[in-house]
Amino acid sequence: MLASASTGSYTLAAYDERAGTFAFTPPPGKYAIAVTSQNQYAYVEATEAPGAPTVTLSSDCYRVTGQITGAPGAAAVVWFARLSRKFGDRFAAVPDAHGQVTACLPDGTYRAIVDGAATSFPIWIRVAADTTVALPAYVKAQLEASPRGAQLANEDLPSFAQAIRGHTVIGMAEANHGTAEFFTYRAKLALELARAGNLRAILLEADAIAMFAIDDYVMGAEVDVAQAVVALNFWITDVREFLAALADLRAYNAHVAAARKVHVLGIDAQRLEPPVALLLAHRVPLAISEREADLLSRIAPDHGKPFTAMSDDDRTTLLAALDRWARTTADITQVAGRAAVAAKSIRLQLGYLVEPGIDALRDPAMAELAQQIIALTGAKQVAVWAHLGHLSRIGRYGARSLGEHLAERFAADYYPIAFLSFRGAARAWDAGGQIGVIPHALAPAPAFSLEAVLRQATGAPEVAWVRLDQANPVLQRWLDSPRYVREFGSAYQPGDAEKLHAFPAEFPAVVVLDHTSPTTPTPTGVRCVGAAPCGGS
Repeated sequence: MLASASTGSYTLAAYDERAGTFAFTPPPGKYAIAVTSQNQYAYVEATEAPGAPTVTLSSDCYRVTGQITGAPGAAAVVWFARLSRKFGDRFAAVPDAHGQVTACLPDGTYRAIVDGAATSFPIWIRVAADTTVALPAYVKAQLEASPRGAQLANEDLPSFAQAIRGHTVIGMAEANHGTAEFFTYRAKLALELARAGNLRAILLEADAIAMFAIDDYVMGAEVDVAQAVVALNFWITDVREFLAALADLRAYNAHVAAARKVHVLGIDAQRLEPPVALLLAHRVPLAISEREADLLSRIAPDHGKPFTAMSDDDRTTLLAALDRWARTTADITQVAGRAAVAAKSIRLQLGYLVEPGIDALRDPAMAELAQQIIALTGAKQVAVWAHLGHLSRIGRYGARSLGEHLAERFAADYYPIAFLSFRGAARAWDAGGQIGVIPHALAPAPAFSLEAVLRQATGAPEVAWVRLDQANPVLQRWLDSPRYVREFGSAYQPGDAEKLHAFPAEFPAVVVLDHTSPTTPTPTGVRCVGAAPCGGS
C-alpha cells in the first residue's frame, strides 16, 4: 500500500517479495509505504518517487488471522490501520476464497475494517503477539438499497423539543465540525428546551477551563467574548456562528430568573497549562501549600511529562492534593467549584501519560468531567455538543465513546441526536494538510444514505426533525441493517466520508438539514498552511 503525502490518497499495489519492488511506478511525489505478507512486513514513513520504490521486509512482526463473516464470496480487502501519529501507517491484506485473511504486523494497536464489495464496522485489536480477530461484514450492495414507501411525518422544532424534554442528557452530535447550520440549529433546539423545559447547561467538546470565561459571558458578565473564543485555540469554535449562538444565549439569560439561566461549559481535557494556572491563581482560598504549588508548576510544561520523572513521594503528594481539590459541592460559578474541575482535568490528563494514551482516554475523561459539571451546576437537563463519533452510544474509534459512558451512567435518560447534512458545503482540513481548513462542496448524499432516505420520507423539508421510534414499518425494517451517513471530523477526504452507523441503536433521533454552508471563520479562526489564502469569510 502506498499513501500519497500530497493528496492523502491510498493506492493498493502488488508487491514482489523476491524483487523487493512494487508492480507499478507511482507518479512523482512523497509517499509512505506499508507492506505486509503472511510472515513479513515493512513500513517506510517517507520516500520520494518517481522510480519504483524499494523496501526491505522484516520478520519482526506478529501474525494476525482474521475471519470475515456475513458476506460470503464478496471481493474484499482488510485494512489494518495502526494507531499512531505517522502518515500512511496502514496495511492491507486480501482474504482467501473462504474469507480468511492473514497479515504480519508490527507491535501496536490497530483499527481493522473490511472494504471492497463488503464492509464492516471497525474492530480494534492489540497486536503484541499472534492473534485472531472476527470481522462481521455486510455486502455493500445490500446496504446501498433504498426502502420503498417509507413515509414519515416531519415534526417542527417545538413538538420535537416537547417529545424529548424528559431526558436528562441530550447529545447534539455534529456529523462534521465545519458546518454553520450545526451551530445554529443546535442552539435553536437548546433554547427551545430551555424555554419550555429544564435545560440549564450546554456542555461542549472544548477546553473545560478556557470555557469558564465564555460561561461568564453568557451569564451576563462583561467579557471580551471574541478574545475568549480565541483563547480556546480551536478553529472549530473560532467562527462567527458560534459567537452568534453565544450572543443569543446571553440575550436569553438576561431576561430569565437566575435559576433558569443556561450555562455554557467545556468538558475537554487536552491542555495542562489552563487548569494549573487557575489553581495557582487561587492559592490562598484553596489552601495550596508551597510544596503543592511547586509540584503544580513543574507539571505544566511539556504536556505533563515531568510528572513521570517525579519521585514516588512527590507524585503521591500531588495526586492527593488534586483529589482533595476535586472533592467539593460548591457551585460551578465559585472558585472552589471551578478549582474542582481544574483538579479533575489535571488528574485525567496525567493519566494520558500511560498506555494507551490520549486517543483512548480522552472520551472517558470527557465523560468524567461532564458528570462532575452536571453535579456542580445542579442542572436537571443538559445538552452536550460534540462530534458524532464522541456522542454515539456505541464507540467506533478505539475506545469507549463519551456517549457509551453517558448511556451507562444515565441509561434511557441519555438521548443522542445526530445532526446531518444532505448537501451544501463544510469546512475542514484538506486531505493532505497542504492548504488548510477550507470549504469543501458536498454533493447530495447518495440515495441509500440515511440523510437522503429521511429527507425523502419527510417530503424534503428545509429541516427534518425525526424521532426514529416514530418510523413506519417499512423504515423500521430498513433500519434493521446498519446505514451510511456522511461524516468526517477535522479533515475531509473525498470518497471517504460515507460512514456506517447503527440506527436507532447509536442515535434514536436525527435532524437532517437540506442545505448547509461552511462555518465563517473570524480573522483568528482562519487556518492556512503557508502564505496561500484559505477558509476566509
